[in-house]
Amino acid sequence: MMKCPAQSKLLGSFNSTHAGRSLLFDFSKSKKSKSEFGVGIRFNIGQLAHSDDQNNVYKKRLFPTTSLQYWGLHAFYKRHVLESWIHVHPYLFYDLQATWSTTRNRMLLPYTSDFNGDLLYKEYVEFFGPFTWIEQNVGIGFRADLSKNWFIDQKIGFGTCFILGYDKTLLDKSFNWFESEFGGIITLGVGYRFNSEK
Repeated sequence: MMKCPAQSKLLGSFNSTHAGRSLLFDFSKSKKSKSEFGVGIRFNIGQLAHSDDQNNVYKKRLFPTTSLQYWGLHAFYKRHVLESWIHVHPYLFYDLQATWSTTRNRMLLPYTSDFNGDLLYKEYVEFFGPFTWIEQNVGIGFRADLSKNWFIDQKIGFGTCFILGYDKTLLDKSFNWFESEFGGIITLGVGYRFNSEK
């Protein structure tokens, strides 16, 4: 099997994880092997609308309220497989993301009853945190060549989200300083390769 030359890549991606949506800007390096390592920054996107009405505290609730909370860190490892394919390059990956931000929680809670005895609900909006979010995911993805240097990159996977922090309004939690939830990741991006593959 012919080995690929060392490569450097820049990649910009739209990223959806358990915490919420973000943009990723990464630099990666691959040696003359199947391994690729990358690091970058994450720009958080706050969502006013929730993907569910289940009164979740953390799932898809990350919402920056200060300039610092818009930014995070990103690192990943890719193990390329099926190198005999010409223009499509599948891989397995490990992805690590960390950020520090508050949550925005929209809740519909019982408020009172009408004259028939039916419950009436009221909308409440609360901000909790800030918390440190650490997300780890594994999964599969692929890179597809658009030209000699340009490519698209897509990946999907599952993993865990650790939420570390303290909020006095969440004292009903058993461990208020630490929570963990299962989550996933979907990422779609466009990249530029400085050294084209043979």
